[in-house]
Amino acid sequence: MTDNRKPYALGPEGWEGPGLPQSARASFMGSPWLECKADALRDYGAKAVFLGVPFDQATVYRSGSSSAPRALRYVSEMFLPYLGDFDINVFDEFHLADAGDVPMIPANAARSRSYIERYVGEILTAGAMPICIGGDHSIPIPVGRALSESVTGRLGYVHFDAHIDCQPNFAGEDFTNWSHVARMIELPNVDPRNVAIIGARGALNPPEQWDFVERHGIRVFRMREVTQRGIEAVVREALDIVTDGTDAFYCSLDSDVVDASAMPGTDAPEPGGLMSGEMLRACELIGARRPAVLDIVELIPAYDHPAMISLRLAGYMILHVLGGWARDGDQIG
Repeated sequence: MTDNRKPYALGPEGWEGPGLPQSARASFMGSPWLECKADALRDYGAKAVFLGVPFDQATVYRSGSSSAPRALRYVSEMFLPYLGDFDINVFDEFHLADAGDVPMIPANAARSRSYIERYVGEILTAGAMPICIGGDHSIPIPVGRALSESVTGRLGYVHFDAHIDCQPNFAGEDFTNWSHVARMIELPNVDPRNVAIIGARGALNPPEQWDFVERHGIRVFRMREVTQRGIEAVVREALDIVTDGTDAFYCSLDSDVVDASAMPGTDAPEPGGLMSGEMLRACELIGARRPAVLDIVELIPAYDHPAMISLRLAGYMILHVLGGWARDGDQIG
């Protein structure tokens, strides 16, 4: 065991942790606030950066996900940076930082998307992984553009979701949370054969979207396939798809991929999804492949259980991606 454990229970005098519960800075896990500028992040040595993306102007169903970044910061007061499952300290390993929230312009979605693209671009320029907390599931559109511009080679895209989100447009609008996969494959360095969707199920996937994925050759792993084959086999195959001949890949985690019993605080809760343990194991495997960008979207605190189980799970999803990155998820028991 490495000697990276801190005396977190010493109390205020000589305190070495991120801050006492209910007394910590209002940042993710008490990590340092840094301006979202490439130079500042690079000088700090950040390898992973928490970025709030409080944008829910493009949802076709329930709004409220703009509150998720601040709510997740609050819940994270109860997380220690030492992860016993992986024997790592995420502050030591990743120089984790919080770059605040992207400014959102009321009633101007286009300007808001431009800010998202700019802020994510700063983190990528610094050589760090943006951990983008939405916000609705349209945020991959500007986030994907930022990644596309920062990578000269091909990109892969893996999307965990109960819904396949391949609607070319909704009521004539191209930039909705039902359309991000359609926009992603329009990027010049994304081949649809390097796109995978995991967890599709339920009654919110219309026939035209299934036609879209078949026409473009996008691999969809329906939830019934995950149940039959197991989460490990499916995630490994999906990651093989998105890393085949690519220089980087983007992982987007829609909270409703998780079963509604463990993830009530989401835009469109669906029964029959991944159990929390399956989701965390998937995150370890994702981390082991080292995504260029990670997002978690569609978290709505107003619909969460009073114990904030959805937000807690989302925080653990981040930590398990980082743990898999540091310890190689393929070798975790």
